[in-house]
Amino acid sequence: MLLGIHIQNFGLFKDDCIGALLPDIRKDPGQSSLALSAGLEIAHPLNGIEALIGRNHSGKTMFFSFLSFVQGAVVKGPAAASTESGRSGFANLLGDRDEPMICTLCFKFYDPQEKDTTYLEYRLVIDANVHGKPHFEEEKLTLWREGMDEPKDILSFKQGKGFVLFKGEKMDGEMNDSMTSALHAYGSMKQFYFTNRTYREILRWYFVGFRKDQTYQIPEDMTPGGHKHLNNEGSNAKNVLAYLRQEKPGEYKAILSKLMDAIPGLRDKDEKSVLKHFQKPDMLALFLLLLSDPDPKPLILMESPDEGLYHDMLDILASEMRNYSMRYPGCQIFFTTHNPYILENLSPSEIWVFSRGEKTWDDQIEIRCAGSIPIVQELYDQGVGMGAIWYAGHFDN
Repeated sequence: MLLGIHIQNFGLFKDDCIGALLPDIRKDPGQSSLALSAGLEIAHPLNGIEALIGRNHSGKTMFFSFLSFVQGAVVKGPAAASTESGRSGFANLLGDRDEPMICTLCFKFYDPQEKDTTYLEYRLVIDANVHGKPHFEEEKLTLWREGMDEPKDILSFKQGKGFVLFKGEKMDGEMNDSMTSALHAYGSMKQFYFTNRTYREILRWYFVGFRKDQTYQIPEDMTPGGHKHLNNEGSNAKNVLAYLRQEKPGEYKAILSKLMDAIPGLRDKDEKSVLKHFQKPDMLALFLLLLSDPDPKPLILMESPDEGLYHDMLDILASEMRNYSMRYPGCQIFFTTHNPYILENLSPSEIWVFSRGEKTWDDQIEIRCAGSIPIVQELYDQGVGMGAIWYAGHFDN
């Protein structure tokens, strides 16, 4: 799971961090306690659920766009990622066109059989050549476990040349071109265990693209047959149900039961009614189907999943999101919201506040964990809900 994300030179993100990076993880807990008692901000590792809040145009959507770009760059290459999803080229993604874009991701992997926790930090630097075409300037994957004196590089490439660690030995390598990710090349092979785990983690990030009106997204000539997973638009929901009915009948019945209990229009109905409902599925039905996937995604990113939901449906969604993070401890949900009610079941460390300067010339984005705001933590400790604290204006500068 992701513990921290550091963004440099992407859009309005000049040098911003959310969560905790490897140097923060390696700190002695006493150091954090001293910093906290001195009134200094400390790093808060990301949790199973994280809410991103803030005024319009404060950087929340851009944050999701950044993660989408990173995924696309690693899997397809930075040139392709720079022009998909409405992006207008690499140069237009940068805050400073004379500097590279730098991303640092800190992951934690737990092996229940070995009862061992491994921390991995992936750093990638993407720059442009004289013609403006992006390439991987540098990639580095660093491993650390408790008890190690220093972190160890297990993959390190610069301008397409470098090494990867295999069975404890350095294996030199050279990419055909610097527009292909070394993490993609070696992470596609199972024998490079932690490189493979990191690559698959990024590969399987899921960006929700559901819309309130799903009708226009579902082709009338949708190919029949089973699909293992819901696509980003949710247009293949009936295919997913068909797959589950045939391949995983136990999970299929449990999902039907959940849908019939949760959606008012399906209560006291039968299987046929549920399948008919998915001809024009609503948002809640799609979210419930997504969160019921027997093979869960490591990271689900949702923009305003509560939009348009009645209050009782909002409670159901919030409960299902929490249950998902508890069922799958290594999986996460990031979501944006403008609704204080969905925050009532969250803690200060699960909320990140995005803000920008009020003056038009001040484009600096600030990201703070609500747990770093003393009055917020104090009110929460006294039993005040996070939604009420937000509504009272305590998250604002």
